[in-house]
Amino acid sequence: MLVLSLFLMGADNGEQTEDERDALMDRQKTLHGRIETLQAEQDYLVFQKAMYGADSKYLVLNITEKTGQLKYKNRVLKDFRFIPSKNLSARKLRTGMLALTKKREGKNARHALVFGDALIIKRKGATVPPQETDIPSLFLTRKDMQSVFFAIETGARMYLVK
Repeated sequence: MLVLSLFLMGADNGEQTEDERDALMDRQKTLHGRIETLQAEQDYLVFQKAMYGADSKYLVLNITEKTGQLKYKNRVLKDFRFIPSKNLSARKLRTGMLALTKKREGKNARHALVFGDALIIKRKGATVPPQETDIPSLFLTRKDMQSVFFAIETGARMYLVK
């Protein structure tokens, strides 16, 4: 009788392990998502701490909400909204830090901030050089672009948030 009961208990647990396995897989997926979220938050906090210590102005852009902030230490100097270009998608841009590589100004260029080959911030209606047509860009109003352009220097940092 004891051997038969052990055999029947083992047969019953086989069905439960499938359900338990599915539940564990779902739990693992949710935990993996939480880990990624927490790592992104940690990266952002480390970036903010570094910028606080660097004593320089920086940008924070939220791609999904289409908003941005010009910050100095922990203070917000300017809030602004932007219009993304047609070739800009949240999937193309990765979250994290970018460095300002070049500031373009002039009659034809009309102020533009170039962040390597990842992103360009420019004034609404500005012309695009042919070599930069495939680089994603953001458009700011004239007033916002002037504020941001003259506030940050080459080498300034920007953090992208999704």
